[in-house]
Amino acid sequence: MSQYINGIAASDGVAIAKAYLLVEPDLSFNSEKVTDVDSEIEKFRNAIDTSKVELTKIRNNAEENLGADKAAIFDAHLLVLDDPELIQPIEDKINNEQVNAPTALTDVTGQFITIFESMDNEYMKERAADIRDVSKRVLAHILGVELPNPSMIDESVVIIGNDLTPSDTAQLNKEFVQGFVTNIGGRTSHSAIMSRSLEIPAIVGTKSITQEVKQGDMIIVDGLTGEVIIDPTEDEVIAYQNKRERFF
Repeated sequence: MSQYINGIAASDGVAIAKAYLLVEPDLSFNSEKVTDVDSEIEKFRNAIDTSKVELTKIRNNAEENLGADKAAIFDAHLLVLDDPELIQPIEDKINNEQVNAPTALTDVTGQFITIFESMDNEYMKERAADIRDVSKRVLAHILGVELPNPSMIDESVVIIGNDLTPSDTAQLNKEFVQGFVTNIGGRTSHSAIMSRSLEIPAIVGTKSITQEVKQGDMIIVDGLTGEVIIDPTEDEVIAYQNKRERFF
């Protein structure tokens, strides 16, 4: 039986494909005291270096597929990783308070994010989003957790996720990713802007799509109206195929 969910239409178009749930990685950790602070700082620095290599590849891919203006967000991410005003306090916290690297990273970046998000300035709020995205990547490398890699998708799908980070969106392969739907976001969020650059249908801000959809469910995305249909009937599939041909 069909199920209907509404969100914010972020990018025009109609997509009909199986759902691919972008599973959030488990980045939980125990906050612990350490005795070997040098080893902990080295672990943090290695995670920074690995993140730089990854983001450089993602940035170059984004420039090739989306253009230099959209790739600029990853230049901002790389600047975060080189910012001594952010990096040094993390190392100082490990050194002075003898806490492990995940604790120092999340405490310090959390403080910056809170400060920037409280400012009545769109640029600073975007900087908070940059720090959140980058710190998640660094934390994953510290913990040895693999981040989702949408570039490995090799069949026609609609991506379903809580949110898509700029790096997630930049890795989408237009050949296979027919559209995406997220729980959060608005028309001006990074993921919405990127979807319009990629010219794939997108709906954001559904609040609950990840709870309603199972891996492999058939999905219709109507990027004109903001409606998602889960497990559509055969008649609905035909109707939306016709709509796609008429309008696009």
